[in-house]
Amino acid sequence: MSRRLRAALAALGASALLAGCVSLPRTGPVTASQPDLPASEGIGLFATGPQVGAEPEAIVGGFLTASAAGYSDDFFVARQYLAGPAAQAWQPLEQVRVFADSQTPRYDRGPDGAVNLSVAGQASVDSAGRYTESATQSVIETSFTLARNAQGEWRIIDLDDGVLLSAASFSSVYVESTLHFLTPDHAAFVPEVRWFPQQNLATSLVRGLLQGPSPWLEPGVVTMVPTGTRMTVESVAVADGVARVDLSADSLSAEPDQRALFVAQLERTLRDVPGVQQVQVTAASAPYEVTEAVPELPAYPYTSTNLTVVADGSLAGVIDGEVVPTPGSDQLAGTTPRFPAVGYDGGPAVFLDGPDRLLAAPTEDAPPVELAQGKDLVAPTVDRRGWAWTAPAANDGRLVAVRANGTRTDVGAAWLAGGTVKALRISRDGARAVVVWQSGGSTVIDAAPVVRNVDGSPRSLAEPVRIGERVDDASQVVWVDERTVAVLGTSGGDAAPAVHLVPIGGPTKRLPVVEGAATITAGRGDRSIMLGTESGRVFERNGAAWRPVYTDAYYPTLPG
Repeated sequence: MSRRLRAALAALGASALLAGCVSLPRTGPVTASQPDLPASEGIGLFATGPQVGAEPEAIVGGFLTASAAGYSDDFFVARQYLAGPAAQAWQPLEQVRVFADSQTPRYDRGPDGAVNLSVAGQASVDSAGRYTESATQSVIETSFTLARNAQGEWRIIDLDDGVLLSAASFSSVYVESTLHFLTPDHAAFVPEVRWFPQQNLATSLVRGLLQGPSPWLEPGVVTMVPTGTRMTVESVAVADGVARVDLSADSLSAEPDQRALFVAQLERTLRDVPGVQQVQVTAASAPYEVTEAVPELPAYPYTSTNLTVVADGSLAGVIDGEVVPTPGSDQLAGTTPRFPAVGYDGGPAVFLDGPDRLLAAPTEDAPPVELAQGKDLVAPTVDRRGWAWTAPAANDGRLVAVRANGTRTDVGAAWLAGGTVKALRISRDGARAVVVWQSGGSTVIDAAPVVRNVDGSPRSLAEPVRIGERVDDASQVVWVDERTVAVLGTSGGDAAPAVHLVPIGGPTKRLPVVEGAATITAGRGDRSIMLGTESGRVFERNGAAWRPVYTDAYYPTLPG
């Protein structure tokens, strides 16, 4: 690679750091102050136009740097490297392809003189802000066709739409954001992660909310955005802490309760935008009248309770640091409790008896009751409506959901047919499921919407979206917040399993290994994750490491 092209490509990662450097005073008195700082809008990147006499590879390198800086100047400098129809036809926001900072893009000249680039891929983001993590061996390949202009200077006349960014440049320009939709019973928000440029973030979020959920999520959620509603001005003005959203007259078709929920969606979606403290909604430039109270809905409906474990072959709870048998545990003689699952707010507790039976946990007044049978059942999960879910590992495209009173329903999941299910967890809002399963000899992680009947009973899992592409193998999964799951598995060729934090639409993060880790649970946030080992030790998060807290306890379990 030429020296000039290497320098230009290195700038994709380095310019984000250099642009933010300032000199610090080394002398003078120490003083205290409380400045009124503006909200952060990311680090500005800067680029220059093409140099006279630059060769094709230098033109490509300069274009890559200028396109990384283009979010600050509407890609004005980047277009100076283009000629012919490409100068206007190029759509930089159509996609973003992200490569790791540790990677150096390679290039070669094709037989036709085109400059070809290739680099290991890390992720891609589409025009709607949807993030797709790339598999470990993915490669980004792109080609630039060049020709001389009337002045004899090389310019790019044909290229792919979108921008190529290093991970450092991507994180300086884009921010992880969340659109908020609703569960069908209007009881909770269901978030969807999107990635948008930090500049004009509020506008991107409102536009995304009005367009609705992604196709994969749509079957499991609802939105109160009235049909046809759009922004009358393609910009959300933010001033003095107030985000002003002016909607078209279509928004006036909403009923009073629908308006309140719609405003709740807008307020919750814009809540995390820096500098936004209040949302002012108008319709056709007139105040948007909301006569009912705007509800405060949870985005992560979770109630904490004592940790449940299996100790001395029976169910037990951890109370004030002590492992205490649960009420009715003396009735478990003849059973082999495994993988307990606990409902919310005193909801049902269930467990596997050996590999093939799902039982309701006993109480002081009632013995354990068989709820379902099946060969090699996966660890159960309980949703917020009191349904306990499981499935035979060798799957025929169906899961099993059952209530403590014995009511049972088969949940269709045709996309699982012929696969082997390894783990299953329902989100706290009850609208999404994450399934770890083997397909075609490979272990994959899929997130799918839960489709329910009018009475709230689960009917099916619609087509999923794939997540956690960097995880090579996995055995357990658990929700840790409204948009992230923790997966126990291996990656990068490691032999021992580790916890991986996997957002539903974001990059995977690996945590340190705990030797012998076999099961996982969590409450609220990644700091609540607990691990159970094959030898009966229970670990909890302790800063960046893990700390043992209990011994002779197996299958640690929190609600869900």
